[in-house]
Amino acid sequence: MKKAIAAVAVFALAAAFVPAFLPTIIESSAPVCSVTSPIVRTFCETVDGAGEFSYKSEHEITCALPVVIERLYVEEGEFVETGEVVALVDKKSSAAFIQSLGRMNMLNFAATDLQAAASLIPEKITADCSGRVISTCGSNSAVQSGTGIVTIANGGELGIVAAVSELDIAKIQLGQDVTFTPAAYPDEVFFGKVSEISSAARSRYNGAVLETVVDVRITPDVPDERFKSGLSTDVSIILSESREIVVLPYSVIEQDDAGEYVYVYESGQAVRREIKTGKEFADGTEIRFGISENDEIFSEPKAVEGKKYVRVEGENA
Repeated sequence: MKKAIAAVAVFALAAAFVPAFLPTIIESSAPVCSVTSPIVRTFCETVDGAGEFSYKSEHEITCALPVVIERLYVEEGEFVETGEVVALVDKKSSAAFIQSLGRMNMLNFAATDLQAAASLIPEKITADCSGRVISTCGSNSAVQSGTGIVTIANGGELGIVAAVSELDIAKIQLGQDVTFTPAAYPDEVFFGKVSEISSAARSRYNGAVLETVVDVRITPDVPDERFKSGLSTDVSIILSESREIVVLPYSVIEQDDAGEYVYVYESGQAVRREIKTGKEFADGTEIRFGISENDEIFSEPKAVEGKKYVRVEGENA
């Protein structure tokens, strides 16, 4: 009788013991997964693009015929008047240059042979407007017809002209702050403002893609002698004030018919959390709502999907 009672007592104790330790046993066999924390960063919305320094009003002094420049009489920075001689032409070399370009080039200027074309070559090139010299072709240069021999800034200040996609132009307003970094000075950031928005769009090729853009003029806040007409620069037009945002890597985000979601580690479990994404970056995307900076997000959502218990790397079983 005593043995029977003892057996019943042992069975009852075992029955009580197993349920108490069952979750621990299950948890110890649960998959071990890694988690990541959201990144908090400061962000302000911008429209980014590329531009080029130029004067508001530039004029190229050209020649209707292809010529070889023997000597330049002006240098960058000098001021020239209308009618002033800016270059001496090497007529003999120019004739050879025209001949090298072929008969079709002569016919463009009503010249049937080299002698007729040579008779049209000028001895000197004169300025057809006044202004400050901002670039020259250089002495001993062979210049095609219509190509600039001397470029003059005949009004306005040096600024930047940047092409903005038609998809973004509605966001641009006069007076917006701009940061820019010229290719010649990649480690420096300069500041300016949007001073003019073109009234007409134009088409351009971006690689092999034809796109529609609108030119935006940017005036530097502080003039700098290092800025030169023709230099290229990256620009960022600032659209909003800086704010803090939460960013997650693309790899932790899943999507189905219900929308985007992640798995959050809560009390030993992987809990699905619906999210809404926003601005995209090279290393991840902004999370507008659904998680906070203190949440722990599973790095491999497929590995925890459908699992009741999940362990995190580094935790004791």
